[in-house]
Amino acid sequence: MQFCQKYPEICERFDRFWAGADTDRPLLFVTAPRGAPDDSVSPPDFENPADRVLPENMVAQARYRLAQTAYLAEGYPHVFVNFGPGVLHACIGGDANFSSMDTTWFPEFLSDISEFTGLRFQPEGKWWTAIERATNALLDELGDELVVSFTDLGGVADVVASTIGAEQLLIDCIERPEAVKQAVAHGHRLWVEAFESNYQSLRDGQDVTTPWWPVLSRGRTYMTQCDFNSMISPKVFAELFVEELGETYKILDQGCFHLDGIGTEVHVPTLLAQENLQCIQWVPEPGTSALRHKKMLREIQEAGASITFGLRPEEVEAACREFDPRRLLLCIDCESEAQGRELIENALRWCE
Repeated sequence: MQFCQKYPEICERFDRFWAGADTDRPLLFVTAPRGAPDDSVSPPDFENPADRVLPENMVAQARYRLAQTAYLAEGYPHVFVNFGPGVLHACIGGDANFSSMDTTWFPEFLSDISEFTGLRFQPEGKWWTAIERATNALLDELGDELVVSFTDLGGVADVVASTIGAEQLLIDCIERPEAVKQAVAHGHRLWVEAFESNYQSLRDGQDVTTPWWPVLSRGRTYMTQCDFNSMISPKVFAELFVEELGETYKILDQGCFHLDGIGTEVHVPTLLAQENLQCIQWVPEPGTSALRHKKMLREIQEAGASITFGLRPEEVEAACREFDPRRLLLCIDCESEAQGRELIENALRWCE
């Protein structure tokens, strides 16, 4: 899809978001149940959890969501090619377990971290071939109607941890830091190979890119991550893992970071020191609101980066009043199209 021709205002608003340029309100990715859904479209019908990644079922699920969902403001039809977070694991010699409808498991397969540097990206392997088939099917079948995301390759540290176990990686960070650095550097090279392959497939079919979280770029954007950092100190993060992230941002036009959960706030200063990190997505502790962390979020904006997170509709007014709207993307699920439209009108007033 030539998205920038079909949705020029959305593209222009995202351009201003990345630049921190003047705007009348935050970016609002608003979704709601369609007032008149197309009930002729049925969801995919399968019982085996592993079948959720079959191309025909991904297409059917995306088609069903299009038929049921209204996209408002900067909301745009978006489909996540979901093979599980950190699927690079399965494309460098590991495997993937799809025994759950909601979760993908990546079993350990190395006995020592020194073995990691012997792994290779396998573009002809079972799992990368499956990812490419699903991506191309979505582009071919629905590419004129929605934007297809990158798959979730995962953070390099998380992929290394998945091959030997997080507990073992923690031990290695203390006892064998040089081996960890070598594994992470090699993992970055594998990540780049997979990213470039995925990017080429996507850009052959659309003129924008998006990760699983709906940030949008005319160039290259990606939601990087290091969930492993919830278990390590800022010192260990800075010494062993952040260099890889800095190298990743060099190949992206708009680099983003997925900051997830309890304890990860301590890494914000290290992250903000990375050139070309333009946006941090904050995921608070389950069951709590992102607005509990207003001080940290304002500090991110004041350092020149944008912020994005999900909110309930009733929380949007507080976000509009607390944060700089030029560097703010809110994702909101509304109960109805009418509620979504009212929310957009109110956001303009709250940001006056």
